[in-house]
Amino acid sequence: MADGAVVFNIEMVLGEHTLQASARVPDGVLRLADLLPILQAFDDAVVGVAVDKVQRAGGVISCRAGCGACCRQLVPISPAEAVHLAELVEEMPPERRAVLRERFTAALAALDEHGLLARLRRPAALKTLAARRKIGEEYFRLALFCPFLEEENCSIYLHRPLACREYLVTSPAEGCRTPGPDTIRKVPLPVKFSEILYTFGDGFGAQSSRWLPLVLALEWAARHAPRQPVFPGPQLFSNFLTLLSKAAKKAQVQRAAG
Repeated sequence: MADGAVVFNIEMVLGEHTLQASARVPDGVLRLADLLPILQAFDDAVVGVAVDKVQRAGGVISCRAGCGACCRQLVPISPAEAVHLAELVEEMPPERRAVLRERFTAALAALDEHGLLARLRRPAALKTLAARRKIGEEYFRLALFCPFLEEENCSIYLHRPLACREYLVTSPAEGCRTPGPDTIRKVPLPVKFSEILYTFGDGFGAQSSRWLPLVLALEWAARHAPRQPVFPGPQLFSNFLTLLSKAAKKAQVQRAAG
């Protein structure tokens, strides 16, 4: 323990690579949203391992600043990320905050006009992969850009959701304008933090997957942020690491079997 924090030294086997990292977790009660900066940095390290593997094999990452095609897709976020994004907006200067709120409001109005808003407010009803893909395709056809996208760049890049951090492609950039199995080659990841986070709202990972579209973040947080549960910070992070280890081992077994 140091400076009111518990230091975690982590060693994680990712295929043929062993990732070593450390994290300082405040020794007090935390909301899951408060843990996000640590999870984001850890996720970046895991994604970096996957990118390095692709590049050593001769692959090239197509994603570049100024290419915001993926920012027109339906981006799934966890409830904790919705709270985090809403608080990020709230901390901005009044003029900037007003602009972003207006963008979110306009996006919801467009979704409502095209009959998608009510369905997106009930993501749990999208029980199959086919149903989620279908509504994702409908969303993309509306060409709605993320409220945080400016001049084809993410204006909150350091704070972007886990799903955004984990979305990288080696296929030609123009393919992202018509995303699909035939046009997109995603960088394979050894494990996805985002998928774990969707089930982690209880602090243990025992709940069913819960997510919402990024575009609903401010609306959701306004209703639910005051009631976010708190947990002992070190135990919360330890619980997440346990789930992460299980997911990594499961993925490794599947790769070996496939």
